[in-house]
Amino acid sequence: MLHLLSLTVLALPQQPPVLAERQRHFPESGITVHEQRVLDLATGRVRRLAGDAAGVPVDPVVLARRALERRDAQNGKLHPSLVDKLAVAGEHEVAVWLRRPAAMPDLRGLLDEARRRGATAEDARRAAMAAAGAAVRSGNDAFAAAARAAGATVVHVDTITPVVFVRGDAATIRALALRADVDLAYWSSPTWQDEVADAAVAPEATVRAWNEWASRTARTDAVHRRGIDGAGVKVMVNDTAQVVSGNPFLPPVVNGNGASVAAHATAVAGILASRQVPNTGAAPGLTQVYSYGGSGDVVAPQAWAWGMGQGISFGNCSWWNGQKGQIQFLDRYFDYIIRHFAVMLFKSAGNQGGGDGKITTPGCGYNMTASGNATEQNNLDWTGDAMSSSSSWVNPLEGHDKPEVTACGTTITTTTTASPWIGAQGSGTSYASPVTCGVAALLAQTNPALQAQPEAVRALLMAGAFHNIEGAAVLSDRDGSGHIDAAASQSALARGQLHTATLTPASFVGGVYEVIVPLVQNDETRICGVWFSLADSSYATEVLQMDLDLTVWYGTTLVASSASIANPFEIVQFVPPATGNYTVRLQNQQFLGASEPFALAWVTRRNCATNEVILGGNQVPGGIATFEFVDPYHPGAPFLAALSVSGPPSTVPVGPRHVFDFGGDIATVWSLSLPGFAGTYGANGRANASVVLPDIPWLSGWPVYCAVLTWDATAPAEVEETSPVATFVIQ
Repeated sequence: MLHLLSLTVLALPQQPPVLAERQRHFPESGITVHEQRVLDLATGRVRRLAGDAAGVPVDPVVLARRALERRDAQNGKLHPSLVDKLAVAGEHEVAVWLRRPAAMPDLRGLLDEARRRGATAEDARRAAMAAAGAAVRSGNDAFAAAARAAGATVVHVDTITPVVFVRGDAATIRALALRADVDLAYWSSPTWQDEVADAAVAPEATVRAWNEWASRTARTDAVHRRGIDGAGVKVMVNDTAQVVSGNPFLPPVVNGNGASVAAHATAVAGILASRQVPNTGAAPGLTQVYSYGGSGDVVAPQAWAWGMGQGISFGNCSWWNGQKGQIQFLDRYFDYIIRHFAVMLFKSAGNQGGGDGKITTPGCGYNMTASGNATEQNNLDWTGDAMSSSSSWVNPLEGHDKPEVTACGTTITTTTTASPWIGAQGSGTSYASPVTCGVAALLAQTNPALQAQPEAVRALLMAGAFHNIEGAAVLSDRDGSGHIDAAASQSALARGQLHTATLTPASFVGGVYEVIVPLVQNDETRICGVWFSLADSSYATEVLQMDLDLTVWYGTTLVASSASIANPFEIVQFVPPATGNYTVRLQNQQFLGASEPFALAWVTRRNCATNEVILGGNQVPGGIATFEFVDPYHPGAPFLAALSVSGPPSTVPVGPRHVFDFGGDIATVWSLSLPGFAGTYGANGRANASVVLPDIPWLSGWPVYCAVLTWDATAPAEVEETSPVATFVIQ
């Protein structure tokens, strides 16, 4: 797996550091290319280098284009998996991707412009769908007519993408693929399978992990206590069957077709939106669940066109079609839908960990968010959490990193199809993905603009994933960027720690685009920039129209960098060496299109807090002010609280990666000796203290700030938390 190297450097090394590298062999030309991203110490720029075995510079994009042109010429514009299928006698169902219509507008640009004019995300998306339909209709109909004339059966003519499904024998399919209007023909899988892990492959499933615990590991309940539960957001469960109607713990179900109901789809819906306590879903405030069931690749375009027509912004697919390990039709289809219609597909990464470990389709695409599956230990912190041995993790053939994030989906108890309506439903990435999808709904309720900004959703999810389960903290093989932390991502969004833009070549001054980010010394930070693949007619050769490398600077000092070769994102994690404005510099290595949606999110340790201070008492000179310190995740853990009369933006460092969000002063020193301001939480995660305020009249009008630090020595270091500041004014 290609690792992103996140560097924290205060004194630069003498040799130019290699930030990323990979080796690719092109068998058609016999050339092996070694690619690198190297930091130029003199200029602070990231250099893009590529050479053959002799060190002669080459252009890997050109080589890849030529290789694919040769492949398509040899295969007759048939995807390699389809070539293998056509070797078997009989009829075959094929998804034919046509060339981009000349009249096709910039659909995402049209959608964004409608939003700027005041349209809702739903109406803007419908306008883009109407424009897409008008652009593809004549071409799709013409190909369908030609297919019928050639003796093929037309299975489905899509209404919003340049795709037609046909069935015919090998000779007919080969002849149709050679038409000038065809971009590439793919095998269309006739079946889908639920992505539930085999217990024999996942022995850790003997640990009884209820949905209650999975949700708390994702910190969704902390967001619920903030009044955010997904209300007003529309989400679809696209599964192998329908979600059952009538389960009292689910919101009303809106069915898109007549598929039968099944336990798997209903469990996915419960993990997403169950209202039962304690097995509460990630987004229990959803007012309805949209459900579309079925099996076979031809179902997906119909399901998603229906769902977007209903106004959905997110959808979950916890199934696979028997394909894995490389881009297939559905991977490309969902990349296209996400990029052009601004929805987000959440997909189970796959349960192939007991075999070849490959990511399953449609989770191999660049744009959808794939979730790995973790096993948590039924505790209130993150101690002992581990990746499920069944969770897929091997990157697709194309080389981009998967999965993006991880959530807990092992031995889940959630909604069922019959009374008592709650029961054990199994394990697998099937049940991790809807947790991630539900967190997206929480973010979209926090800021409704995210209902049409899937790149922002992914940036926030990845930047907030401080819960590292394995490997490198910032990005690693099996857990991606880490386990999602809903509380951290939602807090960052609520505080405005998000930058979105539509980038064009003119956005880059001197080849760079810069974003200024205010950060605090010792407040460990993750920054993630996200863009998408185009997935249009150039998808096979120039998948990523834009390629950016990311560096973070404090003045002239480099503090972090990320330079991947194959990913549509860059991510770093570092501890700011000082308080001030940091420059996130995005260097343009490639820009082949006209415009690209982009999002940059930054999440800090302060955003991770689930502890809090509750104020009370008589807050007057001579009165008794009371303080309740609360941390439901760490009962019995040590805590330290402090007071201050110096508010933000001053901060007090607390340990190597945390800060109190106020200034240190005489009140801080005084509070460190007060009874009750240090100790351990009770079994309910609460502790109490009180202070007799000095009986000095001129103190009236003074603000008093208070925060608490949880210090759980038995838990992973990343769960140490400093609470938001609670404030009162002496009356």
